[in-house]
Amino acid sequence: MTDVIPNEDLHVEVIYPSRGGQHVGHTITPIRVTHIPTGISATVQCRSQHKSRMVAVEMIEAALTSPNFG
Repeated sequence: MTDVIPNEDLHVEVIYPSRGGQHVGHTITPIRVTHIPTGISATVQCRSQHKSRMVAVEMIEAALTSPNFG
């Protein structure tokens, strides 16, 4: 999935919305990806879970490779 971060260093959570109200058929599901060694996390909500995961990992990679990190 990524060249910078090994998959075993990532924890991926799917955040399911509560059921009820107007959003019962809600299809957009947020994804939270956490980099386990540092605790950095990113939560992204796109139309596709795959796209959300890719964007979240890219955000974590950007944070880890930033010259201001650490």
